[in-house]
Amino acid sequence: MIEVELHLQGSEFQLNAEFSVPGHGVTAVFGPSGCGKTTLLRAIAGLEPDAMGSARVNGKKWQTPHERLPVEARRVGLVFQHPSLFQHLTVEENLFYGAKRLENASKPFDLTELILILGIEKLLKRHPGSLSGGELQRVALGRALLAEPKLLLMDEPLSMLDQASRGILIQLLERFLQQIDIPVLYVTHSSEEVARLADNLVLLSGGRVTACGPTTTVLASLNSELSRSENAFSVLQGRISSKELPGLLCVECSDGIDLKVPASETMVANHYNLGRAVRLRIRARDVSICLERPQQSSILNILPAVIVEISTSSDSGSRVIKLDIAGMHILSKISDYSVQQLGFHTGQAVFAQIKSASLV
Repeated sequence: MIEVELHLQGSEFQLNAEFSVPGHGVTAVFGPSGCGKTTLLRAIAGLEPDAMGSARVNGKKWQTPHERLPVEARRVGLVFQHPSLFQHLTVEENLFYGAKRLENASKPFDLTELILILGIEKLLKRHPGSLSGGELQRVALGRALLAEPKLLLMDEPLSMLDQASRGILIQLLERFLQQIDIPVLYVTHSSEEVARLADNLVLLSGGRVTACGPTTTVLASLNSELSRSENAFSVLQGRISSKELPGLLCVECSDGIDLKVPASETMVANHYNLGRAVRLRIRARDVSICLERPQQSSILNILPAVIVEISTSSDSGSRVIKLDIAGMHILSKISDYSVQQLGFHTGQAVFAQIKSASLV
């Protein structure tokens, strides 16, 4: 387990973060800019000397109210927005920098394999100044992993990249972070990155943790600030079941429940093979509710559902409704007026119209 109770009083900001998440897989720390995400990661790493409280990682005490491990003893791997590579060293020398400082490394990564996975074999003799943003981040990730960290901390590693580089690197992270036997705390304000990468989710707002737990559970809660915001979304897991419809992929999310999602010809031909596990991101504002199944609708995904919960308060004239679709929970954001006019209530059988579901 990763158990954190850290407090930091700044001149204009106060961090009071308490949470506990599994000590494996990827945990996303999600929230708006300025909510304390980077400060939290720095405090866990030991880079905020004024941070008080406790931190424990898989049974190892990193900090207590009475003592604290120095940064180097915590064995943290750090990957920031701006890769901090040594400009006077080649890529190869940067990779070896962390590994050379280790004593008796227990399970060193195979260097050749890591270089191939990261796709940096042609960059080894080059210097950082000649690399693109995506290339820099891949090298930074490799250097962090070769230092054999007990915890990998990633602070918005894709935020400074162009769309093409971001797309390539998130595909790599999607595969790679699930393969390594190292827990990851991944800071982001991108719902796409949460949907694609996160097993667990910590919501941060104003320096405080407002929700914590498995990603699908946290996203389905009506009590969080995220669910009440315009950015509310749900994540469903499934497998590619068909690629035969023009411009569409069919994703089986549950027995008898297939969702049709837009796909380019390149995606259909190359990236998404039949049977491949995928995740879908569904924005709450893209889900409408009907009392009867619509006929001859342009919306392709119309599914029977049951209303599980309705938010008790209205936000900007809207309410959030949690729906159960064959055991899966998704959110719908509709107007207060519609709730009253259609008489929606918990336990009611309805139909969910999913106007847009995105493969992520």
